[in-house]
Amino acid sequence: MKHLVVLPTMVLAFKDNHQAAVTLSIGKFIEVIGPAADDDRFLVICTDEGQFHIFASDLSNRTRPVVAQETSLNLSEESPSTKPKPKKAAPRTRGAAA
Repeated sequence: MKHLVVLPTMVLAFKDNHQAAVTLSIGKFIEVIGPAADDDRFLVICTDEGQFHIFASDLSNRTRPVVAQETSLNLSEESPSTKPKPKKAAPRTRGAAA
């Protein structure tokens, strides 16, 4: 499920068998992958910067779920709403030629 970060949030990055704190800024989109295998306090998330661990409480307090809305317009080629409307010509006025 996708979430939007609404408050700056610290997450843990794991690289070369070391942990490092990384701050996710407001407006960042994250994808929840699932629970961390070794600690039930954490969830695994994915961002455009990589995979991280986030406290489950931070996920609920500092992010908001993103709900995607799908719209489908089943318009055929015959539909009047897809055809371009012809332009009306401007009315001609008779005037004195200069």
